[in-house]
Amino acid sequence: MKVVLIILSKTNTDAIYKMNCKCISTFIESARFANVNFEILLVESYITQNYKYKYPNFKIITPNLPFNFHQFLNIGIKKTYGDFYVLSNNDVIFSKNWLRVLLDVSKTYSFIESFSPYDSASNKLSKDIILNNEYVCGYEIQKHITGWCLVLKKKVINTIGKLDERFDFYYADFDYSMQLQKYNIKHALLTKAIVNHIESVSYSQENDINYAELPIETPKYLIKENWTWVLKDKKMLEGVIKFHKKWGSRRSIKLKLYMTNLLNKAGLGFFSRFVLISKS
Repeated sequence: MKVVLIILSKTNTDAIYKMNCKCISTFIESARFANVNFEILLVESYITQNYKYKYPNFKIITPNLPFNFHQFLNIGIKKTYGDFYVLSNNDVIFSKNWLRVLLDVSKTYSFIESFSPYDSASNKLSKDIILNNEYVCGYEIQKHITGWCLVLKKKVINTIGKLDERFDFYYADFDYSMQLQKYNIKHALLTKAIVNHIESVSYSQENDINYAELPIETPKYLIKENWTWVLKDKKMLEGVIKFHKKWGSRRSIKLKLYMTNLLNKAGLGFFSRFVLISKS
């Protein structure tokens, strides 16, 4: 068995270099503890000769392209082969036994094909649910799906194909969630696969919202329900608009997911792909 870690980074400071090293070294420790073969690909959006890495089975890829979250992950996936792919931000610190826990759950519950580790500081599920369950299936962002670290079986890549490169950062995790539901791929948060997500990535926002200058495609619910954190951030708003252009309005998505849930309960989950039709 082989597990591939793909990390995205822009290493232009000593602090980020040290963060990368911490991420890589803790992953290697966990892979050795789980007794699995591993490979590590660091996909860099900043080319520099100042930072050196000395790790086994390690490779740096530097695409000559502007940073694009899904595109860079696709590049990493295409460059290697593994039974499991760990798609991670560089601000994740892995516990020693997180990978062994994940592989044990995967072996016992083979119907689960996509996974997220658990970070107590950022996860939105209730503590009771976390304490009383080994895993929790679902597709909600920040509850079941943690976009900063996803683990996919090879079969998931074969089924959904490439990650949609229209999502260069924001709403990439929402799109992944919809892809899983479209193809009836079971995803689970693993409550005992512990990691620490430092959340070092920051972004700037405008101080005020000029409603007259909002794109005409801006979903009305963002304004009606006062989603200021989205409306103030141009890139995030672009991600929301791309998401709805692909999957439909919030109302239509809710209806389609209701229908797919009924199909799953009836044992007809295969037909979900004919309900969750997206615009290519």
